[in-house]
Amino acid sequence: MQKVLVSGKSKSSGKTTLITKMLENLKGEICVIKSTIHDKYNDFELIDDKNIIEKDNTDTSKFIKSGAKKVYFLKSNKDDLKKGIERNIKKFTNFDYLIVEGNSIIDYINFNLIFYLDKKGGNRKESAVKCEKESDIIIGRKDYNSIEFNTGELSCSQAHLLGNSLGINLKKIGKMIKKEDIKVMDCQLGLF
Repeated sequence: MQKVLVSGKSKSSGKTTLITKMLENLKGEICVIKSTIHDKYNDFELIDDKNIIEKDNTDTSKFIKSGAKKVYFLKSNKDDLKKGIERNIKKFTNFDYLIVEGNSIIDYINFNLIFYLDKKGGNRKESAVKCEKESDIIIGRKDYNSIEFNTGELSCSQAHLLGNSLGINLKKIGKMIKKEDIKVMDCQLGLF
């Protein structure tokens, strides 16, 4: 299973929009988790109630309409997040892809690819600092469509996942990687 984190600087940074595009591009069974982590929550709650998930004009309903096989809404405080993920991780393992929207969850799942959306405006969340630092790809720093590599190396698998997620053919991904002088590790077919 390929695990992708879509994180962002602030609310309204484009995370949901990016995930809906990814859902349209990726082939296979996809699970999406919309996470919100805040001290106001008493414990860890992983919601899959259809009445909540499919409620009109919610991020979770957009994920379902864009092709996600399963969508969860995760609400937790920081203290219960790690234990909650450990207790529930097996629910996500039977999918081809797991896409998680949020920041604080970065410490508890080993992601294959991390996107950070840095849309201009808005106040940076405290949880965004680590996501920006650990991200592989930054989108929107220059303009909404700009893509920057935030790493000096990618695995071949990450390059494929990047292209598949964003609907960019591998030849173009290869050119982008070469232009930015990104080292490609573990290339199984010598494509990069």
